[in-house]
Amino acid sequence: MPDAGADADADAVVALAHAVLRASPYGFLATTGPDAAPRVRLVQHLAVDDDLRVWVGTSPRSRKAADVAARAEAVAYACEDRDAFAYVSLRGEARLVEDLDERVARWTPGLETFFPGGPRGDDFVLVSLAVDRVELMSFAAGVHPDPYGLVPAVAVRSGDGWVLEPAGGADQPPGAGP
Repeated sequence: MPDAGADADADAVVALAHAVLRASPYGFLATTGPDAAPRVRLVQHLAVDDDLRVWVGTSPRSRKAADVAARAEAVAYACEDRDAFAYVSLRGEARLVEDLDERVARWTPGLETFFPGGPRGDDFVLVSLAVDRVELMSFAAGVHPDPYGLVPAVAVRSGDGWVLEPAGGADQPPGAGP
């Protein structure tokens, strides 16, 4: 895992987020249901692109597909790397991807258990999460306020890159507690 330390810059935070996501293929996808209540479920992400886009397979008839179609902007994904004592929480806009070439490219062996028709079947679509906010804490990489505080590093997308948000939120100075 990349070492960013306490003085992590935004690119280092994003690199660590990649490492956490790639260390564990499972995480929790959160959407908002029709009653405005959160719905959180364990999923396997199929890929994490270099731009931090996260890909998840699902049925077009699933609750998550319906939630993404209704409230694409209200989607989050979180995962942990227990060995690094790290977690990452992502927020962004999701969309359903029905493109056959993309479904075939993202297909992972073993999914046929859940989607017997394979990537070409009518019961498999992709959720693509375009991440615009990364929250990360990694004790192994030293990304935490001293001494072992509870405020994560936060990077937000700005144009073509990433910038750090002050710890604890935009209204608090760096290093401030929750």
